[in-house]
Amino acid sequence: MSAERAQMPDTNYPPGDLIGRGEFAMMDGRVRNLESDMALAKANQTETKSDVASIKSGIATIQAELKTMRGWRQFLITGGIGVGWGLVQGVMHLLGWGSAP
Repeated sequence: MSAERAQMPDTNYPPGDLIGRGEFAMMDGRVRNLESDMALAKANQTETKSDVASIKSGIATIQAELKTMRGWRQFLITGGIGVGWGLVQGVMHLLGWGSAP
């Protein structure tokens, strides 16, 4: 066995230019297209994950605000102001300070 034969790989194409045949170049182009598509899909997935995370944090903020509105504040917001103002007007009417007949 010669020294030159011992250094050559067990392939049927030259070792210096592994992708020299047309079908290998075609496969390389397809792989590059797939890699670019995968990079775009990964970027979209990352963007979607950040959107979902921001929506979840917004929902958590709304839930926390709703928990603090229980009790007196909730009563004032959901009609207590109207009821209270009606009572004040009634008292003012009884005292003669109102404009109602």
